Amino acid sequence: MGGNATEPEKPKYTTNVGDLVAVMITGSVGRYIAEVVQSEPLILKVEEYGPYAHLRGDDFIINAWDSAIIQDLDESKSTALLKEAKERGHPFLSGLRKLGIGDGKMHEILPTEQ
Repeated sequence: MGGNATEPEKPKYTTNVGDLVAVMITGSVGRYIAEVVQSEPLILKVEEYGPYAHLRGDDFIINAWDSAIIQDLDESKSTALLKEAKERGHPFLSGLRKLGIGDGKMHEILPTEQ
């Protein structure tokens, strides 16, 4: 049974300083949008100040598929991802100034209206 089964292409995302990635935080329920603060070693932040402002190592798991969608230049893809997450009752959360959040609190990241 040696077929020509091809493996699905691995999602492509980057972890350059300033990039956004989708993560799960160890010991926390939820999905978050984080910003890369440092590439080597990898350090992320989900909020500007507080317990999620300096995540490293085992503090998080990057979701490669969602990160690739969030980084895609076609904003309709990330809008669809955020809409589906909201509809399923598991919206992405973040407290990043880069996403327009300035009150120091975590907020649901909602899809843009189209």
